Amino acid sequence: MAMERLGAAGMTNEMKQFYDRKLLSVALTDTVFLKYGVKRPIPPRGGKSVEFRRFERITITAGSYTLTEGTLPTETNATISNVAATISQYGMYSRITDVLNLQAFDPLIAEYTEKYGLAMAEALDVVVRNALSSATTIQYADNAHQVGTSGTGSVGSGNYLDAAELLEARRTLRRNGARPPYTCLIHPDNTKDLLEDPDIRDDFRWAIPEAIKSGQIGQWMGINFEENNNLRLRSSYGMSGADVYEVLMFGNEYYGVTELSAQSARIYVQKPGGVTDPLEQYSTLGWKAALATTILNENFGVLINVASSRSNAA
Repeated sequence: MAMERLGAAGMTNEMKQFYDRKLLSVALTDTVFLKYGVKRPIPPRGGKSVEFRRFERITITAGSYTLTEGTLPTETNATISNVAATISQYGMYSRITDVLNLQAFDPLIAEYTEKYGLAMAEALDVVVRNALSSATTIQYADNAHQVGTSGTGSVGSGNYLDAAELLEARRTLRRNGARPPYTCLIHPDNTKDLLEDPDIRDDFRWAIPEAIKSGQIGQWMGINFEENNNLRLRSSYGMSGADVYEVLMFGNEYYGVTELSAQSARIYVQKPGGVTDPLEQYSTLGWKAALATTILNENFGVLINVASSRSNAA
């Protein structure tokens, strides 16, 4: 006796693929650079650039301020420095046809909106990150003194982030007058190397056990740590093709971030229609933002170039 079975013989077309209507999550990139910058929005009708100003310290020279009775001292002049930043616009968009939007299995507009929001945050964070990569106060791990080459002296195997590198960067900031506490942004690859350094491992383990249990690095020697998987990683940029990481430590007012207050970063959803779409055949969705960033005081930050045990060679 014939027996009908799902997916066999005449029942082939009854065998369908089941689709889970809950879409899977996507990998996320940390976006922290915007958070720490000094924010100065540009008001409407205020142009597209901003100028940050600073009264410099009045220099004290031993003996220069000793007074002689009845005699006026030499006049002292103050100095004002300025740093300027000019806005650039950034954005992305997609076109979605009417048929696709109406008949697609998944809610495309909602999904595009969410994913473009993530893309916008990541893109703007990269803009700030890349600007900070031009810092001139640079530290190379251990005895290295350069990157971008496989020659002698380049960052490479064993030049990891450890307690000694952090203390050296902290010393630089303190000598330069940067005000603590300091923030240190480190890549997860560097976190592994740091927590394997016996000179710092036990401090984290016993001094801040709750932070360690929760996966946070915590604070050490006035340095607040924050992991960031979006730190700049220069692939095969060191000795023997080792990857080079840019760990950033800085104090308050190290860099500034500005936007147009009349054009904040936002998602744009345009319905079908308009001059270029007379038959209402597609809608558009995207994001746009105006942003500028600049280093305000080179003395307030240190860019530490290190390698990682994850990638010592190409």
